[in-house]
Amino acid sequence: MNRLIIAALLLGLACSAACAGGTLKIAGSTTVLPLSQVWAEEYMAKHPGVSISVSGGGTGVGISSLLNGSIDIANASRPAKAKEIENAKVRNSKLVATRLAKDGMAIIVNASNNVKNVTIGQLADVYSGGITNWKQLGGKSDKQIVVVGRDSSSGTYGFFQDEVLKGKPYVKSMLALASNKAVEQAVVQSEEAIGYVGLAYAEEAAKAGKVRILSISRKTGEPGIMPTAKTVSDETYPLFRYLLAYTMGKPKGLAADFLKWCTGPEGQSMVKDTGYLPLK
Repeated sequence: MNRLIIAALLLGLACSAACAGGTLKIAGSTTVLPLSQVWAEEYMAKHPGVSISVSGGGTGVGISSLLNGSIDIANASRPAKAKEIENAKVRNSKLVATRLAKDGMAIIVNASNNVKNVTIGQLADVYSGGITNWKQLGGKSDKQIVVVGRDSSSGTYGFFQDEVLKGKPYVKSMLALASNKAVEQAVVQSEEAIGYVGLAYAEEAAKAGKVRILSISRKTGEPGIMPTAKTVSDETYPLFRYLLAYTMGKPKGLAADFLKWCTGPEGQSMVKDTGYLPLK
């Protein structure tokens, strides 16, 4: 009987934040944005007293806003940087990450482009300035490659720089844009462009015939691997990542209840509908 009473009390405490209502402010990664919006809408429908605002701005903006206390949760498409972790320590706190879902970073070109595969090395050369012409990648076009990427506040920018460029700087001529959608549109509008976006954005544009998704080989001579639900899930595709939510310290109250719901069975069942992959 005592155990039942204790269990009931713990359950009551766990749901008290949601039951009592409250507000949550979430900002950050534009990659995580569509999923976070869907979760927020569904959670609010189940908890009428709760108000959740979700905005983008990029991972860097989200973590910066979390550090200065203007939001409760920062969505991120890359791990926190050393400087961000240190800034949290200065505030006598700690950045705590919660894994939300898995995503693949897709490399896209204009639908008219005949190139179908690149190696990680070639991709690094393109984005660092070592390769500048489509002929160098086996393309029919003897034209200069228009390099398109994200701006420095984006977690996608940081992830690509770490995983592909190994920390080296991007080529100065890169067109740096503020969102996945903007990168997609730039590639659609230029036959010579190449860009990187989250898999969900790439698949939608590819289905509409606007872009082509390239397969990636880890090394020269190895087969190319397309980003798909299977290859991202089993991590055979080279450019996979976890989508994250950061809080200052261990999440508490409404933030804890919301993140627990997002990573639980109900929240995870909604992940595929937005083009991402559940944690399990």
